[in-house]
Amino acid sequence: MFPVEVNLLGRFTVRRDGVEVDTTAFGGRRVRTLVRILAVQRGRVASRDALIEALWGEQLPADPATNLNVIVNRARRALGQPAAIVTEGGGYQLRSGPDIVVDAEQFQAHVAEASAAMARADHSAAFEAAAAALRLWDDPLPEDAYADWARPYRDRFERLHQDALEVAAAALLSMDRPREAVALAADAVTRQPLREASRVLLMRAYAAAGDQAAAVAAYLDLRRMLADELGIDPSAEATGLYEHLLRGTLRAPATATASSSPVDLLPLVGREGELEELLAAGREGRVALVSARSGGGKSRLLDAVSDRSDRTTVLARCLLPEREEPWSLARSLLRSPSVTAIETGQTLDATTLAALTDLLPDLAAAGPPVDPQSRRALILRGAVRLLESTAPSLVLVDDLQWADSSSLQALAVLVGRTADVGIVLAYRPEEVEEDSTVAQFLSDLAESRPVEVPLGPLDADALQGLVSSPTVASALAEHTDGSPFAVVQVARELEREGSLRAKAAGGWDTIAEPASARVRELAHAGQRAAIWRQLERQRPEGRELSASLALLGRPAPLRLLTAATRIPTEGATKVVRDLARHHLVRHDSEGFRVDHDMVAETIRDRLPAVERARLHQQLANALERTDGPLDERARHLAGAGDKAAAASAYSAAARARLDLFANTEAQQLADEGLALEPEGERRAPLLEVRGETRARRGDPGPAREDLRAALALTTSRPTRSRLLTRLAQLSLGAEDLLHAAELADLALAEAQDDPGARARALYVRALVDMSLNGRERTEARLDEALELFTANGDAAGMADILDARAMATFVDGDINAGIAQFDRAARLFTDSGNLLRVVTPRSTRGHGLLFAGRPEEGLSEVGAALDLARKLGYADGEAMARWHYAEALVACGRPDEGLEAAQEGLAIARRIAHRGWTAATLCAIGLCRHALDDPDAATEAFEECIAISGSMFWFRSWAGARLALVSLGRDDWAGASRHVEDALAVGSGLTLYEARLAQCELAVRRGDEEAGKLIDRALEKAITGGHVSSAARLRHLRGQALG
Repeated sequence: MFPVEVNLLGRFTVRRDGVEVDTTAFGGRRVRTLVRILAVQRGRVASRDALIEALWGEQLPADPATNLNVIVNRARRALGQPAAIVTEGGGYQLRSGPDIVVDAEQFQAHVAEASAAMARADHSAAFEAAAAALRLWDDPLPEDAYADWARPYRDRFERLHQDALEVAAAALLSMDRPREAVALAADAVTRQPLREASRVLLMRAYAAAGDQAAAVAAYLDLRRMLADELGIDPSAEATGLYEHLLRGTLRAPATATASSSPVDLLPLVGREGELEELLAAGREGRVALVSARSGGGKSRLLDAVSDRSDRTTVLARCLLPEREEPWSLARSLLRSPSVTAIETGQTLDATTLAALTDLLPDLAAAGPPVDPQSRRALILRGAVRLLESTAPSLVLVDDLQWADSSSLQALAVLVGRTADVGIVLAYRPEEVEEDSTVAQFLSDLAESRPVEVPLGPLDADALQGLVSSPTVASALAEHTDGSPFAVVQVARELEREGSLRAKAAGGWDTIAEPASARVRELAHAGQRAAIWRQLERQRPEGRELSASLALLGRPAPLRLLTAATRIPTEGATKVVRDLARHHLVRHDSEGFRVDHDMVAETIRDRLPAVERARLHQQLANALERTDGPLDERARHLAGAGDKAAAASAYSAAARARLDLFANTEAQQLADEGLALEPEGERRAPLLEVRGETRARRGDPGPAREDLRAALALTTSRPTRSRLLTRLAQLSLGAEDLLHAAELADLALAEAQDDPGARARALYVRALVDMSLNGRERTEARLDEALELFTANGDAAGMADILDARAMATFVDGDINAGIAQFDRAARLFTDSGNLLRVVTPRSTRGHGLLFAGRPEEGLSEVGAALDLARKLGYADGEAMARWHYAEALVACGRPDEGLEAAQEGLAIARRIAHRGWTAATLCAIGLCRHALDDPDAATEAFEECIAISGSMFWFRSWAGARLALVSLGRDDWAGASRHVEDALAVGSGLTLYEARLAQCELAVRRGDEEAGKLIDRALEKAITGGHVSSAARLRHLRGQALG
């Protein structure tokens, strides 16, 4: 005969002879409540008064005692054993004995057995007992969740469940199964975030699994929560463990990042070939691409690669909300224990280390200050260098489709290096947006012929590794899409129905063979439908918290969730525990997250529009209260339908990215804001940001279009002045000097009394005047701009003036003074951390040293500037420095190398559409061709330079003078004369030295009577101005003229 089974964990049921008793057999709700009260305290008498209070509270019947007797008799009949409920000592109790089984008692016995086994160090027995308890576990007395009588019992069972999780995790840790221990410890932390025992256990499990970074993060999360919630510090034990982790004394040899996702902890089946292929690619230092649909098992495969690889592994995952957060992926990679173990001080210089503190605050490195654009370039260089330093290693990136552009740039550089670093990138092809930076990255990567590993569906043979029944495995293969996630959803439903039982090692054993039709029914209902059904079973607060996490799309701290849902912290903790038990939410070192991307996608897709908008608004408000990221707040405001507020938030977020020189991310945010179609002055800032990003990326045409459109929508005069000034700067390098002058004049008119706007407009107008040979106007405008910058305390503006004055002095022909002033400007920019601005004065100083007769020193100076420009990824500065470098190489007698440098500079100048540097590098190419005795090619280069110079008289004068020398070499005196006249007519200051030299060369060759006087005047000016290179040649010509 079967015993009577009373189930208090999960939905209340009573079974007689293995058959569930129908609820109607109890004869009412209070009868079922009575059975639960007696079952939960079996062996103890419940007094009549306590039972009456629990059953009726303040709404007592006319005759409580008689009514209680009626309920007791109904309960006896429902249990099928009149003697099951005994009257004793003024109350009642559920009789003890083997013929009545209560699952809560079994659960309690298993936990006690596990604790006892653990105490005697029998870890295997401890785990088996704890696992048996966990298999029984479900929400205790859920029907009585808000009843006063049930609270102490629910709390006791929750504590026992916590004990079971901790004992199971500790036993697994002792059995050298740290990855499984992480899952259980993480579950324990999710249920009791402030319980130190669970948190310490999780730290030890992470460390044993090789994920030192996650272990440290678990401690830091505990420290923050204790401070926020209780105002106390962690215990000495937790702090001591943390210090050991920082010193590396607990670091395990493995380097895999453990995951608490149940799907990830299943045995890897059906992927053995793909695993070996990826391991081989890693050993060979190659790049491999893993592609799979959502739920296809790519994350589990990457974990297996990390576990099995004999190389140091660096594993990170991209998150959708962090797609436009610069360096988010790089930050995760650099926090890997494989990277944190590197002696960074021996790998990177102090400046780069200081820049990397933005990504890795724990570095706490001190170094000279650097400007945002320089910092970005240094972060790129430093991140790549640190990843290279892990060689021989294997870098694993999951969900590449959500990678940020800055990190993709670092990955692209790493792929192109020769370091022994294998790279495995996993992504979902269907989620790579066309024309996105990820699509471009993958397109560029295809040229290197990576190993491609697509993941298809699992077949029946593979699925038998998950489900022991061949029949069930075949049905799963036939009726699901064969993805691990789909299979797990169906298996969980079968487990819930009692057909399957979860194995401690992962997968399921068959208890009762389910019909193939039932498998088909569940599979056809769809994994998304199964997820949604599970969500609908939750309480309202659970549904709201799950949906909030799904819309957030990233791990979140409890503080943010409580701010968004307005659920108290204690209540939210219980809600999260329930959600975790039903595989909707999980906890890891980064916070709470939905259990799987498929869960998030299902919730997002099926949420009613009104509910989705409400939750988006709540998240936006919570992010504002908790100082959350602006771009996230913008997206949630947009999701809530508040387009005006969203556009403003997008503008602020895009501007913040722009200030960090994260240009691609800034443009993406501006585009998202513009897609909302904001009107008027809400649209203008977005257009301005996008225009600036396009200008920085070398796309001046669209940049000008955006800035002009922003100008048309802007009424603020200082803002209009700023936009006009920027348009003038773009025209200065790429369009026309006269147009630049007009725009700068308009900027001055709009600035009116605003000192900042007027100072910047004056500065740009001075640069235009300098290019137009307006020396006096240049000085006057620089003087006024300096006065305004000084009054405003604008150090950057003051440095700009010093640099501009150095250039004005140099261009005016005072070589030595210019060299000295450029040196001061370069030092000032270096000291202020504005490394990009160092390139121009340093390179131009080197150019000046050529004219001063110190070519080797000049070559070294320009070379240093060129190296800096390349290190910073500063295309504008590199194009200019390559022009100077080419001319320095010619001066040092190495024209063949100079030609190569000039051609590389020309390619860069054309790519960024910089007319000035295009003309300059063409002039340098002509100089190299002439030195290599190729007059035809030299003439072609000089003529092209003159043709595109337009109003840029410097380059036109230089090219004319040098073309005259080529013509003299061909005895084309008429051509030489024409070019000399043009060079003298348009040149000024610096360029006139070479124009006068060409004039003297022509005069000597023609035997002009005035040749001597021309040479004397030219020599005097060359000596006075410090143009030693032309002075030496003029002395030689004077000897010829006198002879």
